[in-house]
Amino acid sequence: MEENKGKEFIQMIRALWNEQKKREVLYLEALKKDGMGPFRRMLSQGHVSAVLFQKEIRAVYDYFKCFLNDKELADQNQITSHTSLQLLEKATGREEVASCLKKIEAATIQLYKSLRNYLDREPEAQRLMDEHLTRTSEFYDMLCKLESGNQRSYGYGFTAAA
Repeated sequence: MEENKGKEFIQMIRALWNEQKKREVLYLEALKKDGMGPFRRMLSQGHVSAVLFQKEIRAVYDYFKCFLNDKELADQNQITSHTSLQLLEKATGREEVASCLKKIEAATIQLYKSLRNYLDREPEAQRLMDEHLTRTSEFYDMLCKLESGNQRSYGYGFTAAA
């Protein structure tokens, strides 16, 4: 990986890892809220997927690390945006919680799409990131339905990671 592209890759993978860390914290915070009812299952799946995806992103990063000169991904930036957490804490109903979580999912999806250009010669890493993108898109779609108050979306079931 050429040096300039390597630096961009480092920034992208770190940003993606941080977004997954933010997802983990926000889904966990949403689980603590009262009145989530059947929405709790989806929140639990979101939390578990964030934790698993962080581990898999770290594995992709570690694979490329032998080609790169950079520090380990660290937990020091647990939440890069306190605003997201504050909005979630103030949310009172399922629709408001879904709206807050939908924003983080949209940002995460954009990072996955941007990262695709850096993995064109690594089909296994590309496949893993595509799976993450698919799962994150499913969460985003469910949150869109929940945000609009569609009760049927509670019945969706899927696994957190492939």
